[in-house]
Amino acid sequence: MGPFLLVFVIAFVLVIIFIVVYTRRVADLALTDLFRAAESITNGNFPKKWHRQINRSLRLKRVIPALTPEPSGTGQALQKIDRLIRFFEKSPFFENAEARELLLTQLKENRQRWANMTWEEISRE
Repeated sequence: MGPFLLVFVIAFVLVIIFIVVYTRRVADLALTDLFRAAESITNGNFPKKWHRQINRSLRLKRVIPALTPEPSGTGQALQKIDRLIRFFEKSPFFENAEARELLLTQLKENRQRWANMTWEEISRE
């Protein structure tokens, strides 16, 4: 029973370590995506990853309309930038309040501009 218990404990510890490392990696990727999207928007471009995701969703909506209740491309873009704004309003990753306000101002201005555009116009940015 002794060697079996030792093997079990070692396997359990390895699984826990894997879960912690994997979770940390996923969190790092999610944060990186948020900052890349914000950088792209502040540079006057629509985030490429968002463009691919929204186009994929719109294609799926055409194929299976009943199963995809998502809004138009513009609506999806606005939802994404709203989530980004909410994240940066609470984010601890700023050196000072002025930097946060500058980024939020730029994001909110782009959101306003996008609200008056069609998906085709937004996706050309």
